[in-house]
Amino acid sequence: AWRTVRTWRAARLAMGKRAAAPNSGRKGSAVASSESPAVAPSSGSRKSGRGKQNGWPWWLWVVGAFGLLVSMGRLIATEPTGSGKSAGRSAKGSSKVSTNRYLELALRLQEMTELATALTSGNALDKEAARELDKELTSIEGELKDEDGSTARDLRSMVSVVRGTLYQNSEQPADEQVEGLSGNSFTYANPRYWDDYYNKTSSTEKYDWYGTWDSAVVATEFTPKGAGGAQKADTVGDLLRPYLEPESKILMFGCGNSDMSEKMYAAGFESIVNMDISEKLLHGLRERLGKSMPRMSWVNMNASAMTFSDASFDIVIDKGTLDAIEGNKPLVQAAAAETHRVLRPGGYLLSVTFNSAPLRIEGQLQKAADWANCISHSFSRTGGSSSDERGYFVHACQKHSL
Repeated sequence: AWRTVRTWRAARLAMGKRAAAPNSGRKGSAVASSESPAVAPSSGSRKSGRGKQNGWPWWLWVVGAFGLLVSMGRLIATEPTGSGKSAGRSAKGSSKVSTNRYLELALRLQEMTELATALTSGNALDKEAARELDKELTSIEGELKDEDGSTARDLRSMVSVVRGTLYQNSEQPADEQVEGLSGNSFTYANPRYWDDYYNKTSSTEKYDWYGTWDSAVVATEFTPKGAGGAQKADTVGDLLRPYLEPESKILMFGCGNSDMSEKMYAAGFESIVNMDISEKLLHGLRERLGKSMPRMSWVNMNASAMTFSDASFDIVIDKGTLDAIEGNKPLVQAAAAETHRVLRPGGYLLSVTFNSAPLRIEGQLQKAADWANCISHSFSRTGGSSSDERGYFVHACQKHSL
């Protein structure tokens, strides 16, 4: 395995030298990379059963690398290639890394993660292979060392999670132990990662995994609760609304810095408890929104050991939280069981995810608890072009009534 990695790194180094040459970052190739990414590894392919559980969260490169590519693709659209301008400028000075170079670094990270996924699938991701892959991560970090701005910050954060996932899969440490294995190394289940990340972001920055309440989706028809007539959905909120009542007690399971809860509150769903593992984040949200949205609250809790009483909520909304921790199987099973425990009889867990029913429902939720029934609604978000459409799911699982 380590020889495979070394061969790949040698090829990347040769490509890097060519990329450093003048005019190597052509606009056409960069945009093609952001809009038409390389073929996904088997663990992320629709045809092979997207979300296959092999110890390496397949969504990691999708959410991380592709998300960066898309955001930087927008920078490409506003910055003429070859103009000498660069991404990620800040008050401290101009960046030394061009927009195209950021794109190239993101692609290196994507390719490295695909290789790690393939090694994991073949049970070949051992310590030596992980150390070799870490050299590539260290190389990427070296180029970003003195860079300011959100693009460099998010790339560095992504590198730390890829590194943490590498060592978690090759050496099997606990999430908290990953941090001490090699430099800047975290998993998404470590609260220190999120506190560190939110310390570096402003209160106005938002990141919504899979969209927010009013995010547009490709017009689709679906049958809520598996019964009654079909309804039309044009937004993410349209898919969730049939499961909600104005007085529903709602748990936002891992709220992050999304504005989902704010928009739901404005839409009339005000009884929302926002739970997250980062107290830094929650303090800022309380300060900013507490007075204007008095029926909402923000609590710091571990998703796998919540302190709410049984049957506390009518609805639990999971938007990316189970995805973020699915690399740790015992943790995701415990968290899924907790969502079932805190729901009232007849209540619904609504899970918004990339993962299809065989993984999310059969492989995780139904293994963690006894649900009365589960149904799935598929949808695609749409951006500025058809190439920005991606597949998502809302899985609605109902707890048994008394």
